[in-house]
Amino acid sequence: MTLFGDLQHHAIADLLKVLKAQNGTLYFHQAYQGRTLELTLTAGSLRALYIDGFPVRDEREARTVLSQLPARGAFEFQKQAAGAPDPGFYTVNLQALMASPAQAVPAEQLPHPDTRFRASAASGPVPEGLRGDWQVLGPHVQQGRSAAELSPLTGRTVPDLQRTLHHLRAAGLIVPHRAAPPSAATPAQAGPAAPPLVQRLLGALRRLGRRA
Repeated sequence: MTLFGDLQHHAIADLLKVLKAQNGTLYFHQAYQGRTLELTLTAGSLRALYIDGFPVRDEREARTVLSQLPARGAFEFQKQAAGAPDPGFYTVNLQALMASPAQAVPAEQLPHPDTRFRASAASGPVPEGLRGDWQVLGPHVQQGRSAAELSPLTGRTVPDLQRTLHHLRAAGLIVPHRAAPPSAATPAQAGPAAPPLVQRLLGALRRLGRRA
């Protein structure tokens, strides 16, 4: 089975949530200096990284490459049975890596200052490196807040909050918040609500799995 799309429409954090229990190969086409990245995943963890077919065996170098993933570009995931791990590589939890405050975030991956986020109903444990941020921001995002709204409430700069919200989203602690439709709108005017992005990706993964 194959799952594909574009990072312009599917945030990396959402894609990794969908693939966290999957085995296979994830391709980011022309994503690194015009070259294709090939990630071998086992239960959602990175076991090997290739650039145009050439292996990246140093874990620190692999982390550096992944920190430079663009916010746009085609991706493709091919599900496969888990093979024997290659002892020459590593095991990197991709979701934890993207959520780490130490992980550099390209400017194009940061959320817009006015994009509102709320606490996720399905959030898990708070990563150690984000506990201080979550203690401060958690109470404010229960009903939905943006970086621009959080800045005067916390005394932190908007760019700093954009980076923190990116990491909190990657950790699964917050999700984009859609404002409720105006009270004057009738059900016919409002129309059916679109399913969340992660739900749509999971649905596509299940459908493709049935065809495989």
